[in-house]
Amino acid sequence: MRTHFWPNTSLLCVLLLTFAGTQNSALGADDLIIGSNAPALDIEHWVQDGSGKFKQVTDFNEGKVYVVEFWATWCGPCIASMPHLAQLQKEYADKGLQIVSISNEDLETVDEFLDRKLQAPVQDEEGVAPTTYRELTSAYCLTTDPDGSAYTDYMQAAKRQGIPCAFIVGKDAKIEWIGHPLQMDQPIKAVLDGSWDREEYVKVEKAKAEIVPLLNAAKFDEAMKLIDLVLAFAPDMQMQLLKIQVLGVQGKSEQASAELSKILSTDETGEMTDSIGWNIFRMAKDERLPDNSLVQTTVAIGEKTLSKVQQKRVKASLSDTLAHLNELLGNKEKAIALQTQAVENASGRMKEEMTKYLQELQGVAEDEEGEGEEEEADGEDK
Repeated sequence: MRTHFWPNTSLLCVLLLTFAGTQNSALGADDLIIGSNAPALDIEHWVQDGSGKFKQVTDFNEGKVYVVEFWATWCGPCIASMPHLAQLQKEYADKGLQIVSISNEDLETVDEFLDRKLQAPVQDEEGVAPTTYRELTSAYCLTTDPDGSAYTDYMQAAKRQGIPCAFIVGKDAKIEWIGHPLQMDQPIKAVLDGSWDREEYVKVEKAKAEIVPLLNAAKFDEAMKLIDLVLAFAPDMQMQLLKIQVLGVQGKSEQASAELSKILSTDETGEMTDSIGWNIFRMAKDERLPDNSLVQTTVAIGEKTLSKVQQKRVKASLSDTLAHLNELLGNKEKAIALQTQAVENASGRMKEEMTKYLQELQGVAEDEEGEGEEEEADGEDK
């Protein structure tokens, strides 16, 4: 079974684990929280500097906005976030934004990764198509800090364990927002234009923490009110997924499918559909869904998204996810066709795993065909 961004468990459990212990209410006075002074940076290797546009950062300059993001070469979601980081840096560079991405790996490992070829280069708004990860990340500051001091000062101080993780540092050098880099568009824009309400965001974060005990107590209606309160403040992918799962637990399949459609219809790269789709597959396989409506919705939208995906790695992974979902629905022929496409676009270990699943699908199909022929023969004998 291949490994995805989310663990192979109930999405509700995953999100409970995500929220529990990471909100400000669970942190001590000395921990890094929203409104804390951003720790100074002491980074060992500055590998990229926006092609000379940015200076190395130690202390944060008043009036500028920074993103301090943590990544690693082995982290698939971190790599998937790179095009978005580059896009944000280009879009807001003239408005005072500087993105600093930090790994704690050694310089040799990072350099080796940056020289890897992109499987499916995509042109940016200027018509430039980077061919390596070094070219892709040249728009922003990419660094490595092997002694882990920055990781300690930020990730450990904020009790954050998963990467990628981004910290937005505001114009007064205080922490404004913490979360996944693919979810920071709206906060960055608001911090830059001065419309960001830090106090309101703290209230929202506290509301998130209150959702966990309500769900554990099966008080779904009360939890849903807080979920809607959070979503009214700003889009939040994890909260949207949690809402879908809670609706599913309540047996409100039509509403859950409608919410899922809203999320998936905005996905242009296929990454989000793949991650969500795999969780839908695991929940359905483990009989954690009341019916197949979410599976059907994911398949319908996912197949449209797949036709637009350009990166081979994403195309392979999404094809594999859709193949698994189609198998659950009993669509064996379509599952085989999708898995064949997945194998064609995969490489390395991913290709090996996907080939095994394709062989399993083909074997099941052959067995079913053979059983049908035997039954027909038995009927003739009779």
